[in-house]
Amino acid sequence: MAHPTLTNYHTITSPESLQSLLSIDLTRVSVLYFRADWAEPCTQMDGVMVELAKRWNGVLFLSIEAEALPDISESFEVDAVPYFILLRGHTLLTRLSGAQPSVLSAALTSHASKPSALSSSSARPVAGAGTYAPQEAAGGQEDDEEEESEEELEKRCGELMKQSSVVLFMKGDRDTPRCGFSQKIIGILNDQGVEYTTFDILGDESVRQKLKTLNDWPTFPQLIIHGEFVGGLDVVKEMVETGELGEVLASGSA
Repeated sequence: MAHPTLTNYHTITSPESLQSLLSIDLTRVSVLYFRADWAEPCTQMDGVMVELAKRWNGVLFLSIEAEALPDISESFEVDAVPYFILLRGHTLLTRLSGAQPSVLSAALTSHASKPSALSSSSARPVAGAGTYAPQEAAGGQEDDEEEESEEELEKRCGELMKQSSVVLFMKGDRDTPRCGFSQKIIGILNDQGVEYTTFDILGDESVRQKLKTLNDWPTFPQLIIHGEFVGGLDVVKEMVETGELGEVLASGSA
């Protein structure tokens, strides 16, 4: 669905519409903007995208509802909003997570204002592993810290799980949740008057991956009560309905 005044700004309604628009011109740079109505940072970036589309009329700007179109989101490994993918044709140029207008603008300047090798493929877009870093960070010093051992990581995860009586490992924090599931569980805990600490797993990939195996639970959010894993959103919903959540909180153990 095209923007009412901008010919280079479209709202994607299906994987097929995405494929069709990307295939029109394989030399063109495209910005895939993954968003959600509930995410406050997206309100800001909605306006930023329109302004960028006005400035870069040769770039294709595509707005995608991340949770309404999970096939597209999963194919690009999008796990938070707002999230941006820059493509040339079907070739990944860079990816950017979060509401960072200046960094997005810099990425466009870097990729849209100079020629690059063009993709001649008409295949379905495939996500890559590249991540955009601002120019000044590119020449930073190498990380001299020793790599954390598995034992040290497991110990650190255990300490994080016990940092308070209730700990929520989530995407984002209580003020700016970065996925719908995290937003919903925050709402439940707030409605129940629960005092809790949050940990943003998007900021620590080691903790994120270790908790999946440590708690035998592959997704987030993960709720920890008294140092013990309780479950994700569906489990917490059920515990509220049965009254079990209040009992566990009062018992001193999960």
